[in-house]
Amino acid sequence: MELQVDIDGTETDPVPFDCAATFGSRWAARGILEGRTYPHLPFVDDVQVVLDIGANAGAATRYLAHHRPDAKIYAFEPAAGPRQFLERNVAHLPNVTVHPVGLGREDVEVPLYHGLYDDISGSTIFRPDANRDDTEVIRLRRTAAWIDEQGLDRLDIVKLDIEGTEIEVLEELVPWLPTIKVLYVEYDSRQARKALGRLLDATHDLYLGVYLTLDQGECTYVRQDVANHPDARPFLLRSFLQQAGGAGPEAEVSD
Repeated sequence: MELQVDIDGTETDPVPFDCAATFGSRWAARGILEGRTYPHLPFVDDVQVVLDIGANAGAATRYLAHHRPDAKIYAFEPAAGPRQFLERNVAHLPNVTVHPVGLGREDVEVPLYHGLYDDISGSTIFRPDANRDDTEVIRLRRTAAWIDEQGLDRLDIVKLDIEGTEIEVLEELVPWLPTIKVLYVEYDSRQARKALGRLLDATHDLYLGVYLTLDQGECTYVRQDVANHPDARPFLLRSFLQQAGGAGPEAEVSD
């Protein structure tokens, strides 16, 4: 199903985005493309390397590529269904490379259990009661080994949404955490939320959280020097005012 979505909800021409014809897929894509889920932070500069780990149909990849056209963007999606949408949605973007694998803590092939309503959203390598019995075999690469193979010494922006294995990948990313300026990450249990804090406390601060509940949420962490940027707090306050309908993008905010 092709959506027409305004990036960041602006008055520009809508961009086409192809995704599954389910409420969940459409809702998730709109939230991302309109800038609510993974907000663009314009005061973060010199972004050269972006990893979208768990790219699904590519909404975050499209959004990141829109705002970071000069960065090299690596989009990882091991599942065949969503990857078909991903490849169509980014085919025109020269700075995006699609990788048909997932990232994890080892090189392995595992079954992926499809989501309850389709094989596009909610698929996981675990076997939750809510998922279907049918599976496909996907390939995971050890995160640290893949990064070393690419010769990457920095990861400026990382987005992680991989249905329960975020902490495993973050543990692999520990040597690169000091280079990550912005980290968008989902948690799906209170244990994972607490583990995020332990892993990131020395290098990052929680900047923003959306859709937060006891056992699920989308978080934006920023490196501590980014959190101390003079525009960090005013931008956050401006964003809240805009969402509340109380101010336009040029509204002044006193610190």
